[in-house]
Amino acid sequence: MIVMTGINIQPFIPPSYAQPNDDTGQKQPVDAPVLSRSKRGVALEAALWPQFSTVRISLMEMTKEQEKFIKDNINKWAPYINLKLEFTKELDGDIRIKADNDLLGGNSYYGTQGKQTAGAGEPTMNIGFKGGLNELNARVIMHEFGHALGLAHEHQHPENTLDLNFERIRKYHTEKNEPSAHEWFFPFDSQTVVTSPYDQASVMHYTILKDFRNSGHYVEGGSELSEGDKQFARKLYPIPRPPVPPRWWNLYNGHVPSSRA
Repeated sequence: MIVMTGINIQPFIPPSYAQPNDDTGQKQPVDAPVLSRSKRGVALEAALWPQFSTVRISLMEMTKEQEKFIKDNINKWAPYINLKLEFTKELDGDIRIKADNDLLGGNSYYGTQGKQTAGAGEPTMNIGFKGGLNELNARVIMHEFGHALGLAHEHQHPENTLDLNFERIRKYHTEKNEPSAHEWFFPFDSQTVVTSPYDQASVMHYTILKDFRNSGHYVEGGSELSEGDKQFARKLYPIPRPPVPPRWWNLYNGHVPSSRA
């Protein structure tokens, strides 16, 4: 996985096969400082939430079933971060999520950028519910909330093992009237990133068609949080370890032994 040290992330609306469908780059500053304290994943330091802060999440225009589905999948990140996630039906949340029953996939701002950029009451994340409350849409929620935490895409690791055929990718997207989409498969320059092992199981990794690889092998990408995702989240938002009681506390059931003359 990777940590960027000075690279720009632009909007991307990927093709229909590449679930989750997401557009994450809205108005990312060109020279935004990026994370250097973490060892795993891809993240933008400028978009990270303040440590131990409360992040209010507005749930907009959705059914009770959709609300529960979104909460359940967002909360899969909760054990690995020091943020307090507070859900509300008010429209003034730091993250504002809108349900779209006609959308397959989703889109999100990176981290705090939505709060800084989106208009008052406007969504900072859209979640598609085309097809209902299914495994694909659960993956979309986990992926998009990863972006809302400040994470970027894993398949652009400079040491990825994908061996992509960029000519085929370019041709595919040109035929789909997506002339620039192929650029979002380019790996990051190794001079602009700090790397740790590439994680093909990451929920932040896109599906890769077999025709896009010289090997002809399909890559599904993560459908759940990988161990790498969990470790990365812990590095970004570290949770303090509880103090370890001294040995005598356990030996004497919590009582200090009396001194004897």
